[in-house]
Amino acid sequence: MGLALALVAIFGVMAVLMYLNRLPAIVALPIMAIAIALAARVPWQDLAAIISDGAFLLHKAYATAILGAVLAEIVAKTGVAETMVKKTAELGGDAPIVLALLMTAVVAILFTTLGGLGAVIMVATIVFPVLLALGIPQLVVGCLFLLGMSLGGIFNLTNWQLYKETLGLSVPTILSFAAPLAALMALVTVAFAVYHLRPSRMRRYWSDPEPERKISFAPWYSLLTPVIPLVPVLFFGVKSILAKLQERPGPAFDFPIVTAMAIGIAYGLIACPRPPQGRIQLLTRSAIDGIGAVAPAVALMLGIGMLIQAVRHELVLDQVQPLVTAILPSTRLGFILFFTVFAPLALYRGPLNIWGMGFGLANVMAAAPGLGPASVMAALLSVGQLQGVSDPTNTHNVWIANYVGVDVQRILRSTLPYVWTAAALGLVIAAFKFM
Repeated sequence: MGLALALVAIFGVMAVLMYLNRLPAIVALPIMAIAIALAARVPWQDLAAIISDGAFLLHKAYATAILGAVLAEIVAKTGVAETMVKKTAELGGDAPIVLALLMTAVVAILFTTLGGLGAVIMVATIVFPVLLALGIPQLVVGCLFLLGMSLGGIFNLTNWQLYKETLGLSVPTILSFAAPLAALMALVTVAFAVYHLRPSRMRRYWSDPEPERKISFAPWYSLLTPVIPLVPVLFFGVKSILAKLQERPGPAFDFPIVTAMAIGIAYGLIACPRPPQGRIQLLTRSAIDGIGAVAPAVALMLGIGMLIQAVRHELVLDQVQPLVTAILPSTRLGFILFFTVFAPLALYRGPLNIWGMGFGLANVMAAAPGLGPASVMAALLSVGQLQGVSDPTNTHNVWIANYVGVDVQRILRSTLPYVWTAAALGLVIAAFKFM
């Protein structure tokens, strides 16, 4: 038990250092993996394997992230994202709540594919001026963008690939929970907009608008580019779910996510407007810029893979598993209460943060009595919404707060009650579905 507490202390120290911004997660996770292995007295041969094998553990997730970033660059460079925002603004007219919700929906659609700070800046610099010109308060503009971004992220295939590799889950299993969770997030997003944009809270004002930059609108069929990768994945996922419901025999088919991303890139190159420099140059430039944009996420996945390998080692599991088993619930009610109460541990790079210690502990939690890979996935995906929307340590939260001129902690306070509610309701669904 002493060694188990030492391992927990390592987690705690690293969490505090990340919280205080003394150590970035990219550096903290590999250090944590090595420290845990050393504390458990793992042989040096195994320690070398933890580092080398861990670096390649999430190789499919790396490939998905890179291809997704290439697709995002194509969407940005060909004017597809800008066209979607401008057309939505025309459709919404000057009704603040209608336009705000339409813009949030567009952000959600875009971030089923997009990801990273660069994509946030690209989309936000188009969306924010439109909403701010209608007199929508700066805080509300920033919060709605984050809610839409996290809503789309529920269907982001790069995130799904992490769950597939880490917990060995199938697309139908992930989809069967992602869909109702997305519906809950959509409901709380609407509730947030209705409350904060009701007439008594709106102070309508108009500033002198900046002269609009003329853009060449992309053709309608090119606007499908961000969702094209989702089509084959969702089609076969829904098909497998229906086959299970109808008790039809036969193996389920998970459409490969990397292949889906490649199809999206091919479609984008064909359907998007041809740039002056040509499509080959567009692909080359998108690959170079996309890889650069996604490099921090890939580096973070390297550390996650090492941490997973360290926690999976038998000497570590022998010490950690009894402690985790004693803490984690084994009943539906316990599951709901435990993860609802401790949902804020997804904030500030805590142990339920899916981009760090959360995935490192996922397999340990999945082995606890009464739980399993599907319930752990549902728990992390639910509480992960707090991290995606509200976490002040997110670089995109900091950038958005600076852009709209509000304190990043105000975004946390304004969004947390809504997102926490959605997470709690998602945990209720997960408890009855997977336990």
